[in-house]
Amino acid sequence: MDHYRTLQVSRDAEPEVIERAYKALARKYHPDRVTERQRPDATRRMQRINEAYRVLRDPASRKRYDALLPPEGAHAWDIFWERGLVGMFRDRYPRR
Repeated sequence: MDHYRTLQVSRDAEPEVIERAYKALARKYHPDRVTERQRPDATRRMQRINEAYRVLRDPASRKRYDALLPPEGAHAWDIFWERGLVGMFRDRYPRR
């Protein structure tokens, strides 16, 4: 789950932008503001929104999270090669 995508902000968003996005999404998707039928979906969505905001609002937590993200525009194979199981065998089987 990409917390930036969850809050609909860019990776270089300022803390104020993240807070505004969180508040807007919380107003829109809070379980108390939807119909009974929509409540389970809204609850799950709010849990994701809350988790994203919890991580991104704290500078230290955000820095740790950003370090785990793949570079923007990276391809899945490159990420897998650098960080996945293939990375364990990189010395034995160098990339061509």
